[in-house]
Amino acid sequence: MRNQSRLLIAIAVAIVIVVAVFAVSHLPSQPSSAASQPPPSPQPSACPHSVGLCVERNVTRVIDGDTLDVAGNLRIRLVLVDAPELNATGGSAAKDRLTALCFGKLTLVDEDDNQIGADPYGRVLAVVTCDGTNANAAMIASGLAKPYYIFCSASEFGKEPWSGCSSAPPPPPGNCDPAYPDVCIPPPPPDLDCKDIPYRRFRVLPPDPHHFDADGDGIGCETG
Repeated sequence: MRNQSRLLIAIAVAIVIVVAVFAVSHLPSQPSSAASQPPPSPQPSACPHSVGLCVERNVTRVIDGDTLDVAGNLRIRLVLVDAPELNATGGSAAKDRLTALCFGKLTLVDEDDNQIGADPYGRVLAVVTCDGTNANAAMIASGLAKPYYIFCSASEFGKEPWSGCSSAPPPPPGNCDPAYPDVCIPPPPPDLDCKDIPYRRFRVLPPDPHHFDADGDGIGCETG
């Protein structure tokens, strides 16, 4: 009898253990603390609403006061900034200023969404932020470059306070051909040449009846 009792007790204990293991294994799982946390918020874009190029690159070369190169063989034209040519008065000083701002520094390139592919020389028209400083704004504020007024209406950044576009002088009144929206040049006849007018480096739209834009880059009478 004693052996039979021990056998029954062992069987009972085994049954209890099996039931306990089954119950524990089928308990509802509790969500982990990581799963209960909301997903991290996405980081804001460095170029909000940008459809053009938005990259960070190191500046490898400064060409002049409004043009530079960045890693990846990209040449950047500072949009809405008009610095003197290197051989003109103030050209070297403008280049030196842009060099101090940007050369060798990590730069955010924010392409002008309204002028993607618009540069006839293949440059990227953009705002560049060098080590946290808006170089376009800094060049204009320094007085070493001026706002490029003729592109104010075309640029994504034309309404930015730094651009100076709000102070653009209106074109003079008169009998003005719409192909030259930022200056007042009468339509032909007579057919005029650059030597016949006082304006230089002004915006030209088709059909350019006076043929001021000989190289087709959208700028008329670039030289004297």
